[in-house]
Formats: sequence, structure tokens, C-alpha cells
Amino acid sequence: MRTIVSLPGDGIGKTVLPEAIRLLDAVGFEAKYVHGDIGWEFWQKEGNALPQRTIDLLQEHKIGLFGAITSKPKRCSCCRARSLFT
Repeated sequence: MRTIVSLPGDGIGKTVLPEAIRLLDAVGFEAKYVHGDIGWEFWQKEGNALPQRTIDLLQEHKIGLFGAITSKPKRCSCCRARSLFT
């Protein structure tokens, strides 16, 4: 049986990934899933959206199933402009 690294990530990824796994199970796709950390939560906590431990899991198992992630927000132009006058 194959082992797949489950990478839900952020936002909609936390919803769609479990449904994708449910669908794979329903059609008889046999796999074991291990969780991998990825996304904004880890960027905030650790300063890295893709921690080395997740890379290690992907290298070990050679396959991942990815949900979605957000990116680090850029300061909006209005915020930059506002900072010029403060």
C-alpha cells in the first residue's frame, strides 16, 4: 500500500483535501495518508510555509496530495502611501 503525504494547507484546502481523499477511498484507491505541514499557519509560527519536515516526508514517500495555500500578503499601495504621511 502506498503512503501519500496529505497537505491540506490553508483556507479551501482544509475543506477540499478531505473530500478528495473521501473520493479516492470511494473509488477503491488504496492508500495510507500522513499529514504534512504547509501554509500560512507555519509561515506565521516558523517563518517558513514549507518546513523541512514536510520536505523530508515528501522525499520519503515520493507523493503528496495538495489542497491550497495562501501567500504572504504584500503591503497594499494605500498602506505604503499612508506611511509616507505619518
